[in-house]
Amino acid sequence: MHLGRLFVLSSLDFGVYSHKGRAFTGTNCSGQAKEINVWVNTCRDTAVPKTRSIRVPEYGGHRQRATFWAEQISAHCGFMWQNSNSNWWADGGSNKFKKGLCINLSGTCNAFSSVSA
Repeated sequence: MHLGRLFVLSSLDFGVYSHKGRAFTGTNCSGQAKEINVWVNTCRDTAVPKTRSIRVPEYGGHRQRATFWAEQISAHCGFMWQNSNSNWWADGGSNKFKKGLCINLSGTCNAFSSVSA
């Protein structure tokens, strides 16, 4: 019985992501849409559509920054914010990255990352 509870509790940790967004191919949350999960301190550049805008369905982890990159290669999805198209706090601490809002990115993005700050 105790092992079963331990397994259930430990398996809850594996679903932690830094932020989630609905990626749109057009501006103003138009065009084709796809939900993208970005795990804590990772870069997501596979199965990401050419994204022009996003809608935030829920916040991510505490002190995480959501960063959006033009490059689709992981080597270019580094943690140099000055090379990103857009970045905000993903934990609700941003005045723009808010749940339910549509956010137009400053260009077309092909990779999303999460940075612990």
